[in-house]
Amino acid sequence: VAGGGTMLRYSGDVAMLPTSILQAALLPVLIALLADDFARRDLTTIRNTTIRALLWVCGLLLASAALLYFIRTPLLRLVFLHGKMDVAGVDRMAALLPYHLVGLAPFGALLVLSRAHVAIKNGGIMIGMGVFNAVSNIVFNLVLLRVLGLEGLALSTSCVQLAVAIVFWFKLESKLTRLRSDPASPPADLAEGA
Repeated sequence: VAGGGTMLRYSGDVAMLPTSILQAALLPVLIALLADDFARRDLTTIRNTTIRALLWVCGLLLASAALLYFIRTPLLRLVFLHGKMDVAGVDRMAALLPYHLVGLAPFGALLVLSRAHVAIKNGGIMIGMGVFNAVSNIVFNLVLLRVLGLEGLALSTSCVQLAVAIVFWFKLESKLTRLRSDPASPPADLAEGA
């Protein structure tokens, strides 16, 4: 599709707009709280705070996704129906947007969970998660592009975000369990990966 990459990029940017607000407002505070709890070795509070943050973030992003879904066509026409973008292109972006919105809440979850890992000094996990992200992206792209075309590429990104969030959660649970079983090790001793 001519201009397919541009339409994917712009529709993805619009879908992820609520996460920009989240990253500016909530996540810096969250990582500071979790790091303080980790310094006190309060693993139960870390888990509870992470779960509360996930519930709030996912709830707000699901509501944002619903709102964006219902106003997508007039919103995209207002923003992009100028200059070289024509009505057909904007309408195609409106068709792509729901596939991006599927990944909005999972993306928020992975943002929360990545901060939780950093706060508990588990930053070594990020390299492995980056590889997992890249490989998952390739696999989902190859499968979904053939089935759905451009919409498949947008859905692929959403599926990758969900997969990464799920793996982040299980790795966090595993790390917290290991920390509970070894209460004597100091927090600074946690340079290992997942």
